[in-house]
Amino acid sequence: MTYDLLIIGGGASGLAAAVTAKSLGIGKIAVLERLPRVGKKILATGNGRCNLSHTPITAENFRGSVDVAPILAEFGDVKAFFETLGLYIRTDDAGRMYPHTMAATSVLDAFRLRMREDGVEEICDAQVDSLHFTKGLWHVKTTGVDYAAPYVIFAAGGFAAPKLGTDGSAWDLLKKLDIPIVSPNPNLCPVLSDARMLRQLKGLRVKGEITLYDQDDAVRTEIGEVQFTDKALSGICVFNLSGFIDTRRFEDYFLLFDPLPELGFDIESILYTLQGTRYGMNCEEMLSGLLPKPLVRLILKNADISPDYPCSELSGQEIRRLSISSRSLTFPVKGLAGFEQAQSTRGGVPGRALDAHLQVRSHPGLYVTGEAADVHADCGGYHLHWCWASGAAAASDIARKMG
Repeated sequence: MTYDLLIIGGGASGLAAAVTAKSLGIGKIAVLERLPRVGKKILATGNGRCNLSHTPITAENFRGSVDVAPILAEFGDVKAFFETLGLYIRTDDAGRMYPHTMAATSVLDAFRLRMREDGVEEICDAQVDSLHFTKGLWHVKTTGVDYAAPYVIFAAGGFAAPKLGTDGSAWDLLKKLDIPIVSPNPNLCPVLSDARMLRQLKGLRVKGEITLYDQDDAVRTEIGEVQFTDKALSGICVFNLSGFIDTRRFEDYFLLFDPLPELGFDIESILYTLQGTRYGMNCEEMLSGLLPKPLVRLILKNADISPDYPCSELSGQEIRRLSISSRSLTFPVKGLAGFEQAQSTRGGVPGRALDAHLQVRSHPGLYVTGEAADVHADCGGYHLHWCWASGAAAASDIARKMG
């Protein structure tokens, strides 16, 4: 079966590529999806609300080896893109953009309704077994069917959230073509730390300031709610830091958590005030109105002060130690949570292997988009924006070549 364009993967970048390609006049298009339906991962994003982009958005929001700037510039206004599909967007106070319905189903419906109207074929339950080029056409073979087209967009995603269909197995198709790939790692995921420390904090959610250190150098600081499990630190602020950790040397990194950033340098005077206010109490009781008790116990332990020690007997030196301990809880990095808990993949086809429009330099007619390219970003809609933009960029370049 011969087409003008075949798209491997019916996720965010694949669907964006399909509607863009059709709008630019490309004729016969098919989206091959190995799951029973397209867009399963879209439905799970943003807790079912689909945080589909962010404003403002610039190249500085992205990391990896691909130059995203020209692709973002060509894509332009994400609101205009979706309005052409009949979907309207609302933006919250933090700049996160959602469908106006606040339902991810509306995003998927917008794509599927347009593809149905335009005659783009959705071929589901289509496990791609091989990809090769011969006699001027790319051949994409599934069980029992050989599809062919002069252009193929590889939009099969990465490794994150394998239960939603993205287990990275499709990358083997690229490896068999000798296309270089930056080794995949989880991105936007919990950071593993010392289980002995975390066990006593399990279940806590504490707002504060958290900084990732590479040995003595501060890499990045985030402010938000840190969630503690028995093995890891989690929460959006931690997810954003996970993408800066070199997985080859976890031992060089640690997280420094300040649960009282808003108090600034006043913390020592506040401790003296608490000492006077709760004069007849012990140290744990003295601090219980400032922080959750499990965190208080850890702070006291790090300051080498017994929880049962009478707060009235705290010396100036001990108050000083306590003030430092309360603002500098240190958690060594032991690793990253697996792809099952990750929101995206770090790694993929590197920039050196792709041209400015995401075509594989060594394999003309083959494009790599979305999570399969070596691009990653922060939480907040940036990743999905890259998926829309990269899919549209590949489709636009194909339309120019065909047209």
